[in-house]
Amino acid sequence: MGGTHSPGFFRSFLLPFGTSPIARLGLVLLLGNLYFYLPFYALYLQSLGLDLVQISELSILLLISTLLFEIPGGMLADHIAKKKILVAGFILQLLGEVLFLHGTMFFHFVLASLIGGIHWALHSGCLEAYLYELLHGLKQQERYNEALGYFGFAKSISNFIAFLSGTLIVGLLGASSFSFLILLTVCSVALALGGMITLPEQRGHPSRSSDQQLRAGSKRSLLERLGLIELSGYSKTLLLLTLLFCVTQPLADSLLIFIQPFFEQRNGPVALLGTLIAAGMVCEAIVLKQVHVFQKKFKSAVVLKATCLFLGLGYILLAWSPNAFTAAVFFLWIRSAVGVQQVLLTEKTLRLFSQERHATVLSMLNLGSRLYVAGGMWGIALVAEHSLSLAFVCLAILMLAASITVTLIKIPDGESTSQS
Repeated sequence: MGGTHSPGFFRSFLLPFGTSPIARLGLVLLLGNLYFYLPFYALYLQSLGLDLVQISELSILLLISTLLFEIPGGMLADHIAKKKILVAGFILQLLGEVLFLHGTMFFHFVLASLIGGIHWALHSGCLEAYLYELLHGLKQQERYNEALGYFGFAKSISNFIAFLSGTLIVGLLGASSFSFLILLTVCSVALALGGMITLPEQRGHPSRSSDQQLRAGSKRSLLERLGLIELSGYSKTLLLLTLLFCVTQPLADSLLIFIQPFFEQRNGPVALLGTLIAAGMVCEAIVLKQVHVFQKKFKSAVVLKATCLFLGLGYILLAWSPNAFTAAVFFLWIRSAVGVQQVLLTEKTLRLFSQERHATVLSMLNLGSRLYVAGGMWGIALVAEHSLSLAFVCLAILMLAASITVTLIKIPDGESTSQS
């Protein structure tokens, strides 16, 4: 009898939104995140003569590029159809991957990182806001947190597929297949772009007094048109949310870069790196799929604090790993929880602000957190040049400090005033 329920269970688990635009957007995200080469990213760049500091600098440059376009991208998303902004982002992502494919010098990868940063900026906040509009059109706004977890699940499964496939290809063809992995990524991004174009265009709530607002628009200042005057009344809330977005960042990009040479130092087979990172993505996917369940059983602050403690302990144990096996175990430990804070804090944020300001607010918060991540990655990279174990200890200290901060600061709560 149990077997007859299995198909229904797997369908509800893998396709909780059926074949709706939500599910199709999830497929677009899956295709857009098939980075087949990522498990070997650092090793590939090292083979071209880059060191760990330069590789970290590329991530930092990507962040800086994102920072420059973060808030303008969010404002554009709130004043132009969000689908158009997302399509533009995928076009830039495709351009960046093509440039990375043909890159041979540090400058080429710098340019690819800068273009990639603009892509991330256009998608930052806009994706979550577009998701909310799709749910609103389906009258399912209450499933937003579940949808966020589902999207995190889709991204993690995408990484699992890409990393496992990349590992198998490298195992069969050797290091010479790195360029082929990048080409596969280019193809998957092209498919994501095509899928994004087919999705419906949403424009949020039409206002009953829209004609009056248009006639009065010329009398409003630029700041009023952009919504910044309205948001200034929430300055304290924005500052608290920005602080929480920053201090709870697990610096997952640093983990992904450092685990590669660290695993090799612990005599781990390089060919298994992709499998290891793919397994980490599966762990992350399973946890993200259940975040809304944890949130229903416990308060968001409790889940967030527990996550920070869990990550801090994982980093300490990873730093003390004596061999490749224990390094792999504690990498999986950490990787399973790196996306939890983003889901929790994003859901809280969108409950606090009106729908027409969602993309702008999330862009502001992402701007602050990316500044923190850029500085943190730079400092941790300098430490890693001397000792990877010490770098992991520093990451542990940051996460333990984050748990204290979450304990001391009350997470803002409330309902958006314009979700009716």
